[in-house]
Amino acid sequence: MRTIGKYVIRGHLGRGASATVYKARLPVVDRLVAVKVLTPDETLLALLGEAELRSRFTAEARLLAAIEHPRLAAVLDYDLDAHGRPFYVMNYFCQNLGTLLGETYVADRPSRIVPVERAVRYALQILDGLSRLHDAGYLHRDVKPFNVMLDAEDQVKLIDLGLSTLRGEVRPGPKNLKVGTPFYSAPEQEEDPAAADERADLYGLGLTLWRMLTGRLPAERRADSRPPSRDNGLLDAEFDAFLCRAVHPDRARRFPSARTMAQALAALFSAWQARQARACRLAGPATPLAIPVPRLLRSTPLKVPLAAAVRLFPMDALGRPRTTPHHPLTDQGDGTVLDPATHLLWQRAGSPWPLRRPEAQTYVAGLNAARFAGRDDWRLPTVDELLSVLRPGAGPDPADWCAEPALDPGQRWLWSADRKSFTSAWYADTRLGFVAAQDCDCRLHARAVATAGAA
Repeated sequence: MRTIGKYVIRGHLGRGASATVYKARLPVVDRLVAVKVLTPDETLLALLGEAELRSRFTAEARLLAAIEHPRLAAVLDYDLDAHGRPFYVMNYFCQNLGTLLGETYVADRPSRIVPVERAVRYALQILDGLSRLHDAGYLHRDVKPFNVMLDAEDQVKLIDLGLSTLRGEVRPGPKNLKVGTPFYSAPEQEEDPAAADERADLYGLGLTLWRMLTGRLPAERRADSRPPSRDNGLLDAEFDAFLCRAVHPDRARRFPSARTMAQALAALFSAWQARQARACRLAGPATPLAIPVPRLLRSTPLKVPLAAAVRLFPMDALGRPRTTPHHPLTDQGDGTVLDPATHLLWQRAGSPWPLRRPEAQTYVAGLNAARFAGRDDWRLPTVDELLSVLRPGAGPDPADWCAEPALDPGQRWLWSADRKSFTSAWYADTRLGFVAAQDCDCRLHARAVATAGAA
């Protein structure tokens, strides 16, 4: 059993040029944590030296511990491992914005689009965290989706402050040493990292918001990139102007501070909501859609590895349903919703709190013991069944955007009955409309399903 200090390693979470992050368990209390260990690669070690790298690593831990803020990950412990390497411990987060978007390390590939209200909420929370850092005199210098963690309540936590620096601080090292991540680094930060200021962080946030709203990044270093509204019909000229200003290659043309940018985004979103509400009133009630020929979906759980998922599940490479459901669901008035197209009876809501996967199965067993809605055949849904009710975000049609969901939107992440491996299982994001795999130790909601007429 491998350990780092007193922490028992449960898996590998990520590896960068300077450090490795592990999922670990704190013995006795069985708490899951993330352990970040200084493990620089040979190139970085040769460029900066061990003493400088240790100094930067310790400074990152001290910064996270000193600036206590709800949008910044907290440091719980700091120590040396058996090899004398420093490590620090943070809360373990199952989700991050990069994986939620379906972004890969080939950053210019298309990704999932986030609904406007959710994307704006994430952006405002990131700006809140950046404001706290900037007020303390620090720059983050690596704002990107993979450095935005999401807790079980879908709240932002910024991580990876290893590149952060005090405003105006000049650190040892070659002048040509790149700081930040390609695509998300501001032009001035790539040219002269020591000369970058807060506006470089706002550039990274602007690109992250552009990615969330359009599923792509703008043409690199061009102020005249294709307008975001061309890729998302729910956006308008005001959003185009905001985003183009946020990622302008000339920092003098960007927002001057995180607080100013947040105020502008909040005002933009408020006006957008008012316009959408007017569009909803004009659209009137949605026209009922024809119900297709009923079909039965797979109800038997499977173990499906990642490599076989697209072949065995009816989804595309980004985990979205290959065909979008356009049939109405019927609220039964007893806490259940019927899908007449698939003969599935869904729990309208689900567990009131997020659960680990074994707890989700216990929750469903409790529904059967209590004969919820007069039935005792409730189960976790398969991926095929979840995909049958997922819609990958609202479309540009106001009637579509305004429609009230038949299933309770409060349960955003739902466990499926299908496993990926011994320690992970498949789940659905009900708001972005995709399926992916997650660690069974993560906390997601459970929504039970049954076959109508089978009880």
